[in-house]
Amino acid sequence: MSSDQTAKHGLGRVCQKVGHGLSLIFSDKTSVIYIFGLAAFYTWNLVDIFAPPLVGSGGGPAVEVSTIVSSACNVGSYIAIAVLLSRFRSFFALALAASVGAAVVVLGAWGLWSAGLVDSQAASLAYKGVTRACAAFVIVAWGMRFSELEGSALTQRALAAFCVATLAFLVIGATRGFLQCGLFALLLPLSMGLCPRDADEDIPREGTSRLLRDGASSGCGDDLPAVSARRAGVRRFLSSVWRVLLVFMLFGIVTWVMILGAQAGLSAAFPGSVVAGASFLVMACLLVASCVFKGIISYRYVYKLVLPLVMVGLLLVAAFEGFRGMGAAVVSVGFTCFDLFCFVMVATACRQSGVRAGAAFGWYRALESFVPMVALGLMAALGQLGARGGNTTLYVLVAACVLVLAVVLVFDRGNIMERSYLNPAVN
Repeated sequence: MSSDQTAKHGLGRVCQKVGHGLSLIFSDKTSVIYIFGLAAFYTWNLVDIFAPPLVGSGGGPAVEVSTIVSSACNVGSYIAIAVLLSRFRSFFALALAASVGAAVVVLGAWGLWSAGLVDSQAASLAYKGVTRACAAFVIVAWGMRFSELEGSALTQRALAAFCVATLAFLVIGATRGFLQCGLFALLLPLSMGLCPRDADEDIPREGTSRLLRDGASSGCGDDLPAVSARRAGVRRFLSSVWRVLLVFMLFGIVTWVMILGAQAGLSAAFPGSVVAGASFLVMACLLVASCVFKGIISYRYVYKLVLPLVMVGLLLVAAFEGFRGMGAAVVSVGFTCFDLFCFVMVATACRQSGVRAGAAFGWYRALESFVPMVALGLMAALGQLGARGGNTTLYVLVAACVLVLAVVLVFDRGNIMERSYLNPAVN
């Protein structure tokens, strides 16, 4: 067999694997529900960040106030969910009610703004604060559902959901006026409407939950075995996620400095359609790879594939004046993809450790939502030290490059790509 025939035969086998994998993902009714349900939330998130139907007036202080309001509402909601609300049996009913409330607020704010009864900044603040608080319930609910899935199914459904979400974002972003606002308002209720709610949250999970059952059946009067099991599960969970989350927080600070700078007119702006299109290409490639190498694609490896993408964007912004817009877009693509990988990572870690998914996703998303305020604080501090205009972004990026490289090289033990560990048997 000639080399050309061998190459064609190999390509045919790859296409066959990909087609078979995609057919399995999209032919199962439950899988389709999970994909389109999570995709509706991610579409809402992309529209809210890059193409909101309500835009506050001007930049500068208006952008800062809007960011602080939305970030504070997000953090408060996630903490309340982690500490208390996710324990309720009626949590999914609360999440559905919150999604409907968000839709009402969006339509009401847009209507008042269009009628001239309120200015754009007041309408934007109202919908930003309320909808961000309501959206917290939706993503935590999906985190709880995805944490029940096996590793490869979890990864493939999440990647497929993001591919669908980026396409939907491009469609909604092309609309204007009431049509855009209406489609945007429907996304959260649609997402929660597709979210399965028949699972009993009090059913013990594997791992830690088995220890809890054993402790309860032993007849011991105290709860020391249960407490010990919970602590062991929490330690296992934290040991699995803390390195990745630390790098994710650093990337988040850099990305939000760029977003805030672009919104305030401090640097070259970048269109959300470019970010969505590039993110779709990255996710589509990883989805195809997950169909070919099911056991290889894992959050332990994938986030390291995103690292070069983000670092290239940082260097473009820091070193080349004419490429700042392109660099900002590259960084935003990397962080957008990183966000999905962290969702997969936390869901997988919850399943393996037995940690309560509602609490884990609440605290993880609270940390992520606090990042914009950290970015604002850094920009304000650098401004007080004499950094003005575009220099603020440049100084933060240089510091972030050093921090990210240090974290990855030191805390990840130097195994950046882990090529020797790419074993299909490793999940």
